Amino acid sequence: MTVLVTGVTGKSGRRVVESLVTRGVGVRALVRDLERGKMATLGMAVELVLGDFDNPESISAAAEGCDGMYLVVADGEDQVRQEIGAARLAIEAGVEHIVKLSSSDAHQRPYAWSVAHAAVEDAISVMEVGYSFLRPHYFMENFFSRLKVGSIGLATLEAPTNDGKIGAIDSYDIGECAGALLASGKPTGGHSLLTGPENISMSRVAEAFSTAIGRHISYVNLDAADYRRKLEADDPTNNDDVADVYEEVRVGTMALQSSLVERITGTPARSIEQFAVANVDAINAAIDAASAK
Repeated sequence: MTVLVTGVTGKSGRRVVESLVTRGVGVRALVRDLERGKMATLGMAVELVLGDFDNPESISAAAEGCDGMYLVVADGEDQVRQEIGAARLAIEAGVEHIVKLSSSDAHQRPYAWSVAHAAVEDAISVMEVGYSFLRPHYFMENFFSRLKVGSIGLATLEAPTNDGKIGAIDSYDIGECAGALLASGKPTGGHSLLTGPENISMSRVAEAFSTAIGRHISYVNLDAADYRRKLEADDPTNNDDVADVYEEVRVGTMALQSSLVERITGTPARSIEQFAVANVDAINAAIDAASAK
């Protein structure tokens, strides 16, 4: 069995590769940059192939001889066209099972990425192929972007969420779910909501990160209106959607729970504490980056 994996330099793609290699499945990784691909798959037996979603011939060639495909494209205005096009080309090349990285918001909310994922799901669901749509909730890796360092060196985790909670998930578990499904050759024919083992607050995240790296990190509850105004000034692209997500965390509507990670993989989803321990270097790197700003 051989699986074509896209997005290997992103949050989930590399995890899918790791999971498939561990299961003894052959992996062909589609990359736009060979050097970045080599770094992302270092130490793993992976076939790297150059390709681009805007180059149909490269997608067809990469998918030739593959049984399954892990499909992920960066959010953006080209996402729907690129994912649907890649899926069609993969099916024409003989791929029988597509695992698409979707979003917990697909068909649920009007956010730009939610609408895009829903459109791709709808298109693939009527193609002649087995499919499994993974709908992870908020990625735990996104907490890194909330880390800040003040002028006197105090580390903080900042968000306008008060004591609201969210069912965040480690991308490791997304990779394990995709790997298990692709290795089994048994499409779900539907969507799977993926969350961590429990809903967590930002203060819980700060505490877990502090314990893991041995450095105190305080949670700072930002003013929601001020945060929205700053987003609009810094980056007007999807700023309302991003602000609305944190507002949902604050009021409690992002507190979602699912046991599907364990049902798919046989192992419970990682807790925020397990995530923190496994990502000490990444936490420290995020703090270093914040210190340099």
